[in-house]
Amino acid sequence: MKTYRVGLLLDGTDQPGWIHDMAEWLARSQDYDLAALLVMEKTVPEPRLGTKALFGTLSRLESRLLPARQRQMLACRDMRDGLPPSTPVLTLPDDPRDAGRDDGVAALGLDLVLVLGALPPLPPLRARMADWARLGVWHVGYSDIAVATSRYAGFWEVYQREDHTTVKLWRLGAGEDEDTLLDQRSFNTEVFWLKNQTRAFSLGNFMVYDALLALARARPGVAPPGMQILSGQRRDDPVEWDSAAYIARQAWLMTDLIVRRVMGRNVRWRIGMFPSVRQQAVVSEAMVLQPPKGRFFADPFVYTRDKNPYIFFEDYDFNSRKGTISVATYKDGAFRLLGTALNLPYHLSFPYIFEYEGVTYMVPETCGNRSIELWKCTEFPLKWELDMTLMTDVSAVDTIIFKRGEYWWLLTNIDRTDGQNHCDELFAFFADSPRSTQWTPHACNPIVRNPMRARNAGIVVSPAGEVIRCAQYQGFCHYGKGVSLNRIEELSPSTYVETDGEIHYASFLRKRHASMHHWHHQGGHTVFDFAYME
Repeated sequence: MKTYRVGLLLDGTDQPGWIHDMAEWLARSQDYDLAALLVMEKTVPEPRLGTKALFGTLSRLESRLLPARQRQMLACRDMRDGLPPSTPVLTLPDDPRDAGRDDGVAALGLDLVLVLGALPPLPPLRARMADWARLGVWHVGYSDIAVATSRYAGFWEVYQREDHTTVKLWRLGAGEDEDTLLDQRSFNTEVFWLKNQTRAFSLGNFMVYDALLALARARPGVAPPGMQILSGQRRDDPVEWDSAAYIARQAWLMTDLIVRRVMGRNVRWRIGMFPSVRQQAVVSEAMVLQPPKGRFFADPFVYTRDKNPYIFFEDYDFNSRKGTISVATYKDGAFRLLGTALNLPYHLSFPYIFEYEGVTYMVPETCGNRSIELWKCTEFPLKWELDMTLMTDVSAVDTIIFKRGEYWWLLTNIDRTDGQNHCDELFAFFADSPRSTQWTPHACNPIVRNPMRARNAGIVVSPAGEVIRCAQYQGFCHYGKGVSLNRIEELSPSTYVETDGEIHYASFLRKRHASMHHWHHQGGHTVFDFAYME
């Protein structure tokens, strides 16, 4: 017997695939039952004919660039086709003067109503919702700076080249000033509108799923991650001129990307290092490990042995489009490449190194194998063997493992959508040993929920046990725009608190597309990576 009865408030029975995904999740849930469809008689006003024509053409053009799964998210079909015949479909009047017909909603005994799609939470409608559900009415706003409806979700962020697009989950009150923000998530804005829109819908769904799971499994003492309230300018629906200006901007961007490709220009990463007793770097004093032509070096971790620094890093080949793990050392004022530590059939990067019971281990990124693997050093620094697979069937990157308190902690970036973006959410797991294959999820997963600080960029652990989690900052069409150093203040199975550090940008390079996205300090040496367009 399911505990909670949920109603979906829609603007019609014909709805896009992402709303069907929500209905299917409710149907599979052990705790929630899709008890009714609540359908308004009249949808929001149609856009002007010129606007509708231009955006219709734009949608058809951009949909061809989407993967099949994302096209399905936008394709409409009848909601009633996949529901049990016994599921009631209640038609509600749009006219507030006819609110008496809402009595049927109260009779359904709903625990919660979810407002989805293009239906705006109009003031007359808010007043009618007060008695609809025991836990109130939730509404997902699919843009921080766009209008409340989902029709043009994600458009303005691409148009304005915003670094991030924000999705918010509200519990609606009688008026906007009485709304309660339940959660908000952000993601790195995609390069074109429909791609950005499908990401917003997908993340919005996951935000609702997480909130519903937290509601069903509420436990005393579990503190949800803190939210930095992000507020942006409210914008009206775009019109014909906005569509034309958007096309011009996108054409300019595509031209720039094509010219880069034709001229063979790439963003090439390289590694900087300097000796320091501090974790803060003076980048202008760093020694630079330069990659040869056709490769880049990134994601460095320094490991000190016999007072000598060994740098493990991603060695990426532009021709094979695959990374290996290479090792270099620094001696007598110069870097010396020692060779390849790991070369597997799938891409490797982020070679995180740690010690456990006198053995040196590596956790490289093995997302290409949909796994998190633990490798053991058999002959330092170039010979390694697979010790065990910590997790399988997971799209995870940039994993770090460390001891804090009574547990070993695994922090990793998991993509729950299409496996193409790992910058938006950070997940934590804990176990009694770093060699465990049974990692317990943190009660508040994901513990970090925005691309300003979610993706791991290294770690600094002081002798006193202080943990600094380095994090990437992502920008619009700018992977690795900066790095922040964030102190973990509290970490337990039910709590996670970190102090946000200042974001450091690669402005010291004074070059186009200057980037920096990794930082590590160990044994008196600091390493980082940086890049610019060549």
